Amino acid sequence: MAHDDVTGAPTLVEMMRRRAAPTPRQQYFQLYDETVTYERLWAQTARYPAGLARAGVRAGDKVCLIFPTCAEFFYTFFGALRIGAVPVPLYPTLGVETTANIFRDSEAVAVATIGWFRMSVDESRALAPNAEIVVEPPDLDIDAAPPPLADAGADDLAFLQYTSGSTGHPRGVMLSHKNVVSTIHFMAEAAGITVEDRFVSWLPLYHDMGLIGCAFTPPLTGTPIWLLPPDLRNPRQWLSLVTEIRATFTVSPDFGYRNCVRNVRDRSGLDLSSLKAALSGAEPVRASTIEAFESHFGIKRIISPCYGLAEATLAVAIWPRSVPLRLDPSGRFLSVGRPCRGVSARILAPRDEAPSTERPVGEEGEICVKSPGVMRGYYNNPGETAKVLMPGGWLRTGDLGFVDSEGYLYVTGRLKDLIILGGANVIPADIEEVVDRVDGVRYSAAVGIGSERTGTQPLHVVAEVRNESGAPDDYHHLIREIASRVHKAHGHRPARVILVRSSTIPKTSSGKIQRSRLVQMIQEGELGERIVYGDD
Repeated sequence: MAHDDVTGAPTLVEMMRRRAAPTPRQQYFQLYDETVTYERLWAQTARYPAGLARAGVRAGDKVCLIFPTCAEFFYTFFGALRIGAVPVPLYPTLGVETTANIFRDSEAVAVATIGWFRMSVDESRALAPNAEIVVEPPDLDIDAAPPPLADAGADDLAFLQYTSGSTGHPRGVMLSHKNVVSTIHFMAEAAGITVEDRFVSWLPLYHDMGLIGCAFTPPLTGTPIWLLPPDLRNPRQWLSLVTEIRATFTVSPDFGYRNCVRNVRDRSGLDLSSLKAALSGAEPVRASTIEAFESHFGIKRIISPCYGLAEATLAVAIWPRSVPLRLDPSGRFLSVGRPCRGVSARILAPRDEAPSTERPVGEEGEICVKSPGVMRGYYNNPGETAKVLMPGGWLRTGDLGFVDSEGYLYVTGRLKDLIILGGANVIPADIEEVVDRVDGVRYSAAVGIGSERTGTQPLHVVAEVRNESGAPDDYHHLIREIASRVHKAHGHRPARVILVRSSTIPKTSSGKIQRSRLVQMIQEGELGERIVYGDD
């Protein structure tokens, strides 16, 4: 079967079928010591639909998937698609109430999970009685004739991808087969991924970067992928796998690369020279991170900044690895490249100013994009949909940025994240980069708390410390150093610096800081015992 037969597939299921037919024994993915071929994937996804149908799942039903990184996730996901049901992949540890909210919002009739998540699933179901059916792999992997393949089309709903919730409650992004298939086409083209490449990913399958960017691209390109669980407490495991299989591609948010620099001191046995590109997205990409990672591991021009969002089916721009990285004239922001083929971007004034006014070249505003990947809307939320989808197929991203004279896009921050200090807008990431360089700081977050009507929001800096058993004098000195450096770099002194234990700052499943949640924790005194030292 020709390559064009795969690339011309209108749906995810058809793409998988066309890949399995000519290359049944080709590796799709390897996880731990288990290799799953396309033949095995296609066979298992014929068994799982029978199990779903026997449990009472029908075409059009929403099925929430709560799994770790495992083969059963793929079997259930594609099994649901084969009978026309709609998968809803979810973060396994969202919390009982948040999970229940998504059960209700998605109108899910069923939840597919695995043993050790069953208790929390049942607790969430008690708050969402619509999710009547619970199935586990033994219920699904049955020897029965599969139901006929659903007659799905390119414009039909493929799955619901819930947003990370970095700025509020998660919303169900409706993605069609066309959204997903077209996006992985231009994403693979922009990244230059081919059948000769070898991909390593530790990103979770319940997030669009791990699911669409990593797991769904191989069936299109024929690229084998090696999967790891989403746990970077031992980042050497990730780099060791890259070394072992001579991987050519990998991907991570910025914090993953910083984590490697900080925690992989022993570089013996590691060789990353096989990498063509290490893609970096999901959060602002720091030039300092790229420099530190490439210098630490003895490689050059490997990390490629990317930009995308769930509402655009992940991909908007990927920096071409053959082109030197580009900073804006101020030296603060890295370009994420020109938009991918088939994607357009323009910069508009924020909605509370002159919403239809396009910004001139080099001037900051809200990034708006148009592409085949732009979502159908938020599920059961026409009000929020109307706020972001504009006439002509344009999407308001909620991200700030600008385009230079050569068409290169720069992302500067989130509209909702801006901190107003003395009447000026300050990007939290600028403050965090200064704080993260202070010796003794593991990770930091900057937020503004207070009324915007006064023209200022008292700046709060929360910093996770490396030494959680230090002396009070040491902590006091650290706070003074943080405040001094922030003031020197940005002209603003924090109203409060709070030193906390590691893993205190709340993050989304993709590693973004949940700033609204952090503000809530500060205001309501929820940091509690996590504080090692606080300056009031």
